[in-house]
Amino acid sequence: MTDPGQHDGEDFPGDSSEPTDPLDPTDPTDPTDAADHLEPGDAAEGVDGATPEGPMVPDDVKPRLQAVLTRRSLTGGGSADPETARGWLDISYEAAYAEDLPRAARAARSGLDAPGGQDPIHRAGLLRALASVAEMTGDHAAATRHIADRARVLTEAGYPHQARMEMELGAMLLREPESFEATVLEGVLDSERTRSAHSVDTVLPDVLVALAVRRVEDGDLDPAVDLLDECLEILDARVAAGISVPAETLASTRMFLAHVHLMSHESEMSAGVADEVLSREANRAVRAAMWMLKAVVAHEHEDTTTAIRNALRSVELHATAGVRKGAASAAALLAGLADDAGDQQASILAWKVAVAQAEQGEVPEASDLTLALGHQLLEAEEHALAERVLAGLVRREEAARRLPGLARALVDLGHAARHQSRPEEALDHWARASALFEEAGSIDEAARMYLASGALLNRQEKAEEAAEKFSRAVELARSAPGEDPVVLPQALHALGHVLCELGQERGVALLDEAIALAQDSAASWYEADFTDTRARGLWALRQGPAAVSSALTAADLFAASEDATAASNAELFAAYVLLEQERAEEAATLFRMITEQPDTARYLRMAAWLGLAQSLDLSGDEAGATAARLEADAAAANEDPDE
Repeated sequence: MTDPGQHDGEDFPGDSSEPTDPLDPTDPTDPTDAADHLEPGDAAEGVDGATPEGPMVPDDVKPRLQAVLTRRSLTGGGSADPETARGWLDISYEAAYAEDLPRAARAARSGLDAPGGQDPIHRAGLLRALASVAEMTGDHAAATRHIADRARVLTEAGYPHQARMEMELGAMLLREPESFEATVLEGVLDSERTRSAHSVDTVLPDVLVALAVRRVEDGDLDPAVDLLDECLEILDARVAAGISVPAETLASTRMFLAHVHLMSHESEMSAGVADEVLSREANRAVRAAMWMLKAVVAHEHEDTTTAIRNALRSVELHATAGVRKGAASAAALLAGLADDAGDQQASILAWKVAVAQAEQGEVPEASDLTLALGHQLLEAEEHALAERVLAGLVRREEAARRLPGLARALVDLGHAARHQSRPEEALDHWARASALFEEAGSIDEAARMYLASGALLNRQEKAEEAAEKFSRAVELARSAPGEDPVVLPQALHALGHVLCELGQERGVALLDEAIALAQDSAASWYEADFTDTRARGLWALRQGPAAVSSALTAADLFAASEDATAASNAELFAAYVLLEQERAEEAATLFRMITEQPDTARYLRMAAWLGLAQSLDLSGDEAGATAARLEADAAAANEDPDE
């Protein structure tokens, strides 16, 4: 029994032209900023289900997750102790997967005295479990003693050669072999293959698995698959011949093979092997791992509903077996899948399960999972509950002096306060987060927090204070240009905008620098966005002709980026600037062009008709102005949701 934890494969998983506020500087690709773009009412539709054409969360998911939460304090599902040696062996393996080595050893010892404990197959398996646990805990003397006891059982059962070889090879069959140990194993490979051709008294299957573990560690996946296929061919031939093969050996070897296929991006083969495991006898931990693998494969194939069902089975089995890390990992996957399907409440419940399982198992990732739960609650607009979750996380991270985790928790705690109309608290939390990020050397994250603080201050019409925050963000971004190339243009954009609003012409130069950076990175939409902001900044400085020119340039750039709504909005801005300058004929031409575009949004068409009416009024065309107003009324009355 090699370390069963090695192969489980369960790593912890503004302007109407713009999709977000133009002064919101956060990076939506950064997982720590998942809630930064949310405003009241922004949560996804279908909170309790999914869009009709999208994936669906099965109806039984939430009650089953709630059941896992209800029994979270029970280890092993609260079931009675096994009555047989076979049952105790399963418990020992499950405890080992849960990294509860004392419980694994106790279960194996109990199995030796249970009914069936004298059966050679069961007794040899229990002794190997004891040897593996002893080796993992560093008790090499005990491991050697259990190996010797197992060898006596094998000898009495008619396997003297296997017994002798296991004594000689020792612990290298119980764990990942070192490089020099792999050389020793390769040295016996040919002779064991020759022996295996005419006898079952061989150590070949164990040698093949141990070498496969080494190959995986070295990144040689194809040779590992070949070794495992060879091992399973031998074991399956024994089963076909009526020779007893321990069920845990078949299950764990196939589980290992399934994960190697997955690591090799051979998802269909991986799922096929997992199905074989699930069709045969296997303990709950192995079955849970296979359902998790099938969930990952289904997710890769964009079959979200199947992935949700498989992940849920994995959560339940892992939790019942007491494998807390596995349960937390599966629940985290399920939470993401439910969110993708538009069911916020199922996602929140899954995150709660993940957090509860991680905390009970003292899993190091518990803080990250709690932060993710806070994110999800913010997305679901459960702001008060998010605040309670995040405030508790802040206290725990402070007590443990985990400064990066504390900073990220403060970021989201600030968002929870902001959404509850407590901006000063939000700013205080973000100031602490900024300082912690700077202390930790996370300059890009510190800059993003200054940008978020500046955006919030600007919304409060505290432009000068906002400018100070944006200036600090620019300073930090310039000091670490290689960290995140997105931060500097965002910071320049935000600072340039607010300086123009304050009447400072140097803001235009900053916007020009942001535009140049966007051009250099081929970020065409951001070039358009920054150019649009430049137009508005120029108008704030009362530079009308330049503002019109910049707005029309932005419209062309938006059109090239296939954002027709943003393009129309930029044209509308240019038209209104022309109207403000009493250039009525030019304004009317532009307004009319917007109304004639077939893909113009309803609210933009209505604004364009009203602008046209004003332009015609200015030109003395009363009849035309009246007709334009009637068209605006008609556009306003059109409630087609697609317009």
